[in-house]
Amino acid sequence: MPKKKKTTVNFGVIGLGMGRYHLEGYLKAPNCNLIGIADIDENRLNDCKNRYGIENAFKDYHDLLALKELDAVSVALPNYLHKPVSIDALNAGKHVMVEKPMALNAIEGQEMLETAKKQGLILMLHFNNRYRGDIQMIKKFVDAGEFGDIYYAKAGWVRRRGVPGAGSWFSNKKLSGGGPLIDLGVHVIDMTMYMMGCPKPVAVSGCAVQAFPEYSKYGTFDVEDFASAYIRFENGATMAVEVSWAQNCPSEKQFSEIYGTKAGASLSPLVIWTEQNRILTDIEPKSLKGISQFEHFADCILNKKTPISSAQDGVTMMKILDAIYASSESKHEVIIKWE
Repeated sequence: MPKKKKTTVNFGVIGLGMGRYHLEGYLKAPNCNLIGIADIDENRLNDCKNRYGIENAFKDYHDLLALKELDAVSVALPNYLHKPVSIDALNAGKHVMVEKPMALNAIEGQEMLETAKKQGLILMLHFNNRYRGDIQMIKKFVDAGEFGDIYYAKAGWVRRRGVPGAGSWFSNKKLSGGGPLIDLGVHVIDMTMYMMGCPKPVAVSGCAVQAFPEYSKYGTFDVEDFASAYIRFENGATMAVEVSWAQNCPSEKQFSEIYGTKAGASLSPLVIWTEQNRILTDIEPKSLKGISQFEHFADCILNKKTPISSAQDGVTMMKILDAIYASSESKHEVIIKWE
């Protein structure tokens, strides 16, 4: 008799801070079985074990990876642990979904990508915004040619005061890789590029500054609190970016806008600007349903599909972030190199 096709995937979650979101996502997805968790914080570990009825709970993630029935894991740890833990999981034969940013830099990200290729496993990035209903809708319109040629975009996430964990790993460059650019910028740059059709970045001019040094009173704070950049793409399109943890601005604001030869769009609020019958028209779409990235991850594993947010997308993002920081240091435009 032919072997029955597998219809579910056994998952584990490593890191139960942000990982609790992953945990709950797997529990809701019909093609996912959450069979184990790991966290060095025993109180957090036991809380999740008891609250969600999870049988396998370990302080050492290697014990989770040792489970033969485990197919894949989410790695939801501080940035500096993304590379080593993801590589350990891949070498243990497990598919991986890793939190953003992919790693501390593009070199680490490329090593993760090469390991996944060598092991023949899926390495997916948790670029969760790509799966939102509004972004999926805009992407379909762009792919269908409704926007014409996308030639410009602007994206940002600014906070009046919103430094996450000053003095913790968030504000320590060796552990985080940077400040709001790698924390918030990774989100808005990625989701805007995705709507644009993922054009290839070729050059960056950027600036990263620390305008509020008083946050160092809480401990190590050697990252920027503001960054801006201008990204050029191979197809001629450009993107302006602005991010901050602290800025003397009206209030926290997140924005993503794309501009094409036939239409433009904004996500905050969601509106499409176009022209119909020679009349300027604003369209406000309703009832938009997103995609579960956890269900999608399982589907990619079961059916050998490339994820919507692939490992290569993660490396591309790290190349952009590396180039922005390098441009800020050199005070010159930086060309992004591709093999």
